[in-house]
Amino acid sequence: MTWQVSTLALLAVVLTAGFAWYERTHPSSKVLALVATLAALAALGRVAFAPLPNVKPTTDLVFLSGYVLGGAPGFAVGAVAGVASNLVFGQGPWTPWQMTGWGLIGMAGAGWALLTRRRLPRIPTAGVLVLCGLGFGLLTNLSTLTAAGRTPSWSQWAATEVSGLPFDIAHAVGNVVFFVAFGPAFVRVLQRYRVRLQVSWTAEDAPRALPAPLPDPGPHR
Repeated sequence: MTWQVSTLALLAVVLTAGFAWYERTHPSSKVLALVATLAALAALGRVAFAPLPNVKPTTDLVFLSGYVLGGAPGFAVGAVAGVASNLVFGQGPWTPWQMTGWGLIGMAGAGWALLTRRRLPRIPTAGVLVLCGLGFGLLTNLSTLTAAGRTPSWSQWAATEVSGLPFDIAHAVGNVVFFVAFGPAFVRVLQRYRVRLQVSWTAEDAPRALPAPLPDPGPHR
């Protein structure tokens, strides 16, 4: 098995496992609609900022979606945003890398919510988003090596990562700018909607109360 086939097979396993995890949560129709809306918003954000290389709100939207909704929905938002935005930018061997990268960022948002107990500390969160931008580049830069006819050497891998570093830094800085601009407000809005969804689930899942029995009229006289 060639390096290209083995890596793409691994990405396929990760994506399949992520979507299977999301499916096992049995999301309601409202959650499905919310995840689809957030994925579309993240994809449109990438398209809208196309003139600025690697400066996109997509990573912030995916990370914060996972922060509020959890790991499985966050993964779905990120992966769907990757494939949806490439309907404009073009599909290719880079698509599964981007889907996986943003899916993992959605899961990272959920993990950060657990670590911070959903308090969203601004400076540490901005630092995590910097790491997300650099990590996303570290992963997706490998997609350029899949076009090679043989297994790449360590020097080729290092050269690829170094050549992509300016774009990865731009991505990381853009993440901080977008987080400062709309991050906390986006989280507040999404948290309010999440509470409304939880109230709706509780009302729908709660058993209906049986009518109280009529009082015994006693013996007829």
